[in-house]
Amino acid sequence: MQHTTVSLIIATFLIALTHAILPNHWMPFALTGRAQKWSLTKTVCITVMASMGHSLITVILGSIIAIMGFQITHHTESYAESISGIILIVIGIGFFITGRLRASTHDHNHSKFSDKAIVISLFLMLTCSPCVAVLPLFLAASSFNWGTLAALSLILSFTTVSCTTGLTILAYKGVMKINLCAIENYEKEIIGGILSLLGVVFLIIH
Repeated sequence: MQHTTVSLIIATFLIALTHAILPNHWMPFALTGRAQKWSLTKTVCITVMASMGHSLITVILGSIIAIMGFQITHHTESYAESISGIILIVIGIGFFITGRLRASTHDHNHSKFSDKAIVISLFLMLTCSPCVAVLPLFLAASSFNWGTLAALSLILSFTTVSCTTGLTILAYKGVMKINLCAIENYEKEIIGGILSLLGVVFLIIH
């Protein structure tokens, strides 16, 4: 049980990190901040608020899924970890296949609007696009307890907010030399691999 909990926590961190470093999570804030001549402080505040909203929506959705999972595992406790492992593997393979099949093209266009309109747009852009890839982990957490669920929520939120904000600061200051756009093309494959690996760990340790 302890080993699978640790694996679950590590997987949550890795998926949240993979998701947060994608350019569409921080580049719009940095570019808009520079274009609108916002101060670094204002840019960071807006980024933090948006990434917190993003994390909150993900946690709410994950909690709903976990509650449903708690109801299920109450009746199938002896099979819960195996079921979670199989589900993670299937979803992971699905992510990988989807990533391989889809054509990935992303455009980052920023038009001139009022500060208020831009702030609202940036907030909604990130808040209304939860990290769907991490939701299966909340289902897996339903095999354990609310403490595990809380740990996943904290790790997800901290990783998302800190990574998004940190990259925004670096990009704003113009010292971001690493091209992370290539990672965006393989997000689903990376996340799929992490989910599948975690599923295998669940099945082996169980």
